[in-house]
Parts: sequence; C-alpha cells; structure tokens
Amino acid sequence: MPHRSPKVQFSLEQMRAFCAIVEKGGYQKAAESLHRSHSAIIYLVKGLESELGVKLLDRNQYRNRLTPKGEKVYHKCRDILNSASELHEFCGHLLLDWESQIKIVFDGIYPLGSLLEIYQHFAKKKIPTRVELHSAYLKEVETTANQLKADVIIAVVPLSEPKDWTPITLSPVKNILVAHKDHPVHKSSKKWKLKELMNFHFLTVRNTGSSMGMNTAELEESSSIFLSDFHFKKMAILNKIGFGWLPDHLIQTEFQSGLLLPLNWERGHSHKLQPTMYIRKTAQNGKAVQLIQELILQ
Repeated sequence: MPHRSPKVQFSLEQMRAFCAIVEKGGYQKAAESLHRSHSAIIYLVKGLESELGVKLLDRNQYRNRLTPKGEKVYHKCRDILNSASELHEFCGHLLLDWESQIKIVFDGIYPLGSLLEIYQHFAKKKIPTRVELHSAYLKEVETTANQLKADVIIAVVPLSEPKDWTPITLSPVKNILVAHKDHPVHKSSKKWKLKELMNFHFLTVRNTGSSMGMNTAELEESSSIFLSDFHFKKMAILNKIGFGWLPDHLIQTEFQSGLLLPLNWERGHSHKLQPTMYIRKTAQNGKAVQLIQELILQ
C-alpha cells in the first residue's frame, strides 16, 4: 500500500498569529497588532503546531525563539499569507469589472518607454488586465490592429477606416537626420544638395519617410538599404554605413555626446511627426482602456 500523508488542516488565522509572534517579537505585541487577546494568540499557535506536528517555538528560554524547523515553516507561512493577500486583491479588482485583456498596436517610431510604463503601473497596482503590445510601421499598424482586433492604436499616418475609432492627438515625435561624426558626410562644412547626398548610403525603414511627409523621398527612391526597424537602423548608422532619420528619443545620449551629428543639407535636418492614439469605440468605456489612455496622455 502506498504511504499517504496525514491530512493537515490549518487556517490563515493560525499562520497570521504565528508570523506576528515572529515579526513583532512576542505574544503580547502580536496580540496587539492583530487586535486579539494574548490567550487567543497562544491557542492559535499551539493549534498550528498540533496540526503540523512540528514544534515551531522553543519555549525553554526567556524569549520564545524559532526552532530550526519553525524558521522554515515561518518562511512558508509568510509566502502563503502574501499569496492569500494577492488573491484577495486580485478578486477585488475582478469585482470592479476590469477587462481580461487589452491589445495595443503602435508604430515602431513611437517611444517604447512610455508604453512600458503601462506594464509597470498595472503590475504595481495589481490590475488583473493582461496588456499586449504589438509594433508595426505606417499602414501596417492599421492592418495589424484589424487582424488582432486591437483595442488601442498609436499611428503616425491616418487610418483608412477611422469610423470605428475615437482619435486623440498625442505629443509630436521629433526626428533628426543624422550620421556618425566620422562619416564622410561630415568632412565638409558646406550645405549638401540633393544630388550630392545621393553619393552616400541613405538608410530607411521600409520606405517610411515618404509616407510620413519627410523631405527625403528622392533619397529613398535611390536607396538600396532598407532596414526592419529603427533600432537596427541606429546600429547601422553608428557603424558608419550611412545616414538617415532617427527619432530623438532613441539617440539622446549619442546626440548629446556628439557621436551622432545632424546633416548640414539644404532642406534641413529635423522633422516632427504627429502621432494619434485611436481607441476602438466598443472598448473606450472599459476601465483598463481609460487608464491606459490616461497613462499615455501623461
């Protein structure tokens, strides 16, 4: 016959009393912290020892001390009490009708840091909604959002079918036309003309510039280097492969240190994009969606 462990029955109340004795330094202070009588705390802890079959406290000394086994049980009890507290808070959030899941599709040029703050806030507040972030570029943002049935979109080009969405204007994103400080394009102090810049490699992300109103459409048409995202593009520029547009939030350190320099060309080296947040009308009254909207606008 296989050995069966004895059925043990103990309560959270017993564990709270035991942990309070350890953390408060004695029965009396534990009783005060739990608003219980001294005798009630003694009864609860003795009941826990009886159920577990383990001596938790060494009572032969002036002050009760944890036994070696009691110390291990204390840490396990503390874990269980923390989990119970998290469960209670989680269920409390469920009663407040938080959405089970929110999907956000954003253009890859948008600052990711501001979106990651959503995760941090939801984790800190123990909000039970699962948030999914998906990146795409330009018109692919709308296509991806429709495929995923997203609740929120952050795009830098207008939607082709905006009737199901509520638009909210966000802060502009500044882009700078840069190259590595040692790139040949910086060897001369003259203002470059379009035809002259065509002698260098222009780096672009999936032909993004012309779609976003950049003044480098002709350079894109002649370019042979297309990259998958702006982080890859930044790496290529830092490796002196060519020059191109990068969002300033992605190159603040390199720009301030002088590692990357703006191009001196006749059409200028800065351009502002106007991102828009679109919230699906059927989801805009949800608690999590409203909170996400507030966090992004902040």
